Amino acid sequence: MFRCINTFTEAVVGFIRKLADDTVQKTIIRTFPIQKPWVDKTIRNALRSRAAAYNAGLASGGMDSYKAASYNFRKAVKEAKQRYGRKLESQLQQSDSRSLWQGLRTITDYKAPTSGMSNADASLADELNTVYACFEAAANDANAKAKANAIANAEANGNGYRQEENANTTFIISEHDVRRAFRRMNTRKAAGPEGISSRVLRACADQLAPVFTEIFNISLTQLVIPTCFKESIIVPVPKKTHPASLNDYCPVALTSTVMKCLERLVRDFISSLPDTLDPLQFAYRPNR
Repeated sequence: MFRCINTFTEAVVGFIRKLADDTVQKTIIRTFPIQKPWVDKTIRNALRSRAAAYNAGLASGGMDSYKAASYNFRKAVKEAKQRYGRKLESQLQQSDSRSLWQGLRTITDYKAPTSGMSNADASLADELNTVYACFEAAANDANAKAKANAIANAEANGNGYRQEENANTTFIISEHDVRRAFRRMNTRKAAGPEGISSRVLRACADQLAPVFTEIFNISLTQLVIPTCFKESIIVPVPKKTHPASLNDYCPVALTSTVMKCLERLVRDFISSLPDTLDPLQFAYRPNR
């Protein structure tokens, strides 16, 4: 069966993105600038009950129900503060560093410093784009020639790939490995340019593993990475509170989450080869 890997991958990614948009439930949470962190649903319900009892008391002339609702409201506020205090204590006592720092930021009311990027001139984006694009333009001729040869071979084969067994293939990604890589995804990581979040990959690992296994194997056999997996979003992060030059910005790339899984699978295969790495190397080594 002949398939263009870019067309095939874009169709799969687009279909997954559409299914996620149609099925994932979205919730809108309204927040207020003066809302206390311990205010929850119970306090809001008690506040509504107190307001309703007050209006009913004005109409009937009896305020007994309003007094009872006011007592319930004060009781709900006290219990909510106690629950919030226990939550902060648990964050400080846990071994999770993320929960620890979150609790410290809440207690100290820490506010992150505001960046001057929102007030930057529109020409700054063009200047940063020119600086970051120079790394791609400085690629050597060998890589450009290899890319041209790969494109020529793909066009000679009809822009496709014939899926057939090859006895000389030494590295074939299994569906089990892809499923395991998807289940190990960190759901707190942001989605890449392809729009597939880590939460979708982890929750639907059984359903998505077969099709992505086929895409990965086609990519490795054809020596072509799908275009949507190579795209990235470059975010300039200021190194200083008030950046004065282009060197004061650090480019942070937001890459594809699916491509990260493929990189881990290839890394595991390379690491399983005979040990030819330097003993002092820390990269791609466990417990280092």
